[in-house]
Amino acid sequence: MPKKVLGLLFIFIALLSITSKAQIIQGEVIGGFNFSKVEGDRVNNGMFKFNKPGVQLGVGAIVPLGHNFSTSFEILFNQKGAYKKYGQPDSAQPMYLTRLNYAEIPLLIQYTDKGKYTFGLGASYSRLVGVKWIVNGRTLSTSINDGYYARNNFDGIANFRFIIYRQLKMDIRYAYSLTSIWSGTEDQLLETIGGQKQDMHQNNSMVTFRVVWVFNEEKSVKNLEKSKNAR
Repeated sequence: MPKKVLGLLFIFIALLSITSKAQIIQGEVIGGFNFSKVEGDRVNNGMFKFNKPGVQLGVGAIVPLGHNFSTSFEILFNQKGAYKKYGQPDSAQPMYLTRLNYAEIPLLIQYTDKGKYTFGLGASYSRLVGVKWIVNGRTLSTSINDGYYARNNFDGIANFRFIIYRQLKMDIRYAYSLTSIWSGTEDQLLETIGGQKQDMHQNNSMVTFRVVWVFNEEKSVKNLEKSKNAR
C-alpha cells in the first residue's frame, strides 16, 4: 500500500480518536474484495462478468443525522481495472490486464431500516496511485506518469449493508465512474484487425464485498438519544 495512503489512514484514525470523545461518531475498519471491469476498453464490454479481482482496505466514520439517517466518510486503498486471461492477439478480446490502484474518499448518505439493513447512496473522489497495463504479454504502462489513465476520478456509489454479528457488518457495494478514466490521446487507443477501437470515454465498473467492524456504535446511539431528550 502506498505510503501516502498509509499516512492518510493514520491521520484519520488519530482524528477519529479525538472526535470520539463526543461519543456520537462511530468508527469503521474495512476490508474486502473487488471484482471490476472497464467499460469502453473492448475487453469485457457489455458482459456481466467482473473479471479483475482486487482488494479494498481502509477506515471510515459514521455520523448519525437523526431518525434512521446517517452520513459516512471513508478513506480507502482500492484496486480496480480489467482482466482477461484468454483471447487471440489483435482480437476484440485479447489477453489483457489493467491494474489501477487508487486512494479513494467516498461520502455516502445512509438510511437504516429497523436497525438491521442499511442502504446508502453517494459519490467518491479517487486519486490514481499505481498502474500496470499489459496487452498480449507486452507491458504498455507501469507508471501514473505515462499519462494513459486519469489521475483524478469521481465515482457514483450504491451500498447495501446487513449485520453479520453485532458490530460486524457485511457490505455489498456497486461503483461506476462518473468521469472517464482514460486520459491518453486517441492514437494511443488499441484497435483490432477488424477495426474495433477502444473508446476515449472509459469507465470503471466494480462490485465489492466488504466486511466492516463498527466501533462506538452503542454509545453513539445512546448519546444521540440523550442529546435529543435534553433539548
